[in-house]
This record gives sequence, C-alpha cells and structure tokens, in this order.
Amino acid sequence: MNIIAVFVLGLLIGWLAEWIIDWFYWRGRLQKAARENTDLKERVASLEAGGRKKTSPVHSPLLTDRFGNDNFQVIKGIGPAFSKRLNDAGVHTFERLAELTPEEMEEILGALFKRVFSKQNTIIAQAKQFAQLKEQNG
Repeated sequence: MNIIAVFVLGLLIGWLAEWIIDWFYWRGRLQKAARENTDLKERVASLEAGGRKKTSPVHSPLLTDRFGNDNFQVIKGIGPAFSKRLNDAGVHTFERLAELTPEEMEEILGALFKRVFSKQNTIIAQAKQFAQLKEQNG
C-alpha cells in the first residue's frame, strides 16, 4: 500500500509540474500571438483607410537603365536575364519590344519563354503601355 501511494503521489506531482510548465509556456506564446494579431489588424486597417492604390506598370519612374536603354525589368516577369537576352538581340526600346510577335519573343528568349509566360501577349501589352508613357513624358 505504501508503494502504491508513493507511485500515485509521484504521478500527481509530475502531472502538476507538467501543467505548470505548459501553462507558463503556452500563456506566453498565446499573448505574443495576440499582440501580433493586433498589430496585423492595425496594419490592415491603416491600409484600408489609406486606400489601396493599384500599382500599374505604367507609373514606374525607372523607365531607363544606367546605360540609357529602356529598362525592360519594369515589365512584370522580365528579370535581368531576359533583359540581357533582349538587349543582345538588338531590342533596346519598348517600341521595338512591342513590335515583336510571340514567335520572335520565343526565338529570342528561348523555350523558357512559353513556360514562364502563360499569356505571351502580356509582355507585349506592357511594352506598348511603357512606350506610350515614354512618348507622353517626352
């Protein structure tokens, strides 16, 4: 009987210790999560109050790169590698890029072009927008 009482008392003390540790551990984590949740709600409210402005590719201020060529990287989906390939192929302006057909784009950019750009005409449409913006700004 004495051994069973010690065993049960040990189980109870172990359970109590585990409960206390979990209480302090999770309480701290839950409070931190609640603070983060409050911060996120405040950020969302400030964004909604400020009015979200849809970023249009036409309003980008960096239309030319450091070499004076048109900066193709402002077009969504074109990075440094595609920009370099276009420049190496003799395409240096938005106007010239807008004149290209999807087949010519694929020839310049390779087979990766079709995989990366599901809608191939989006690049050409954005190039036309940037060409018009450049023309308007003089």
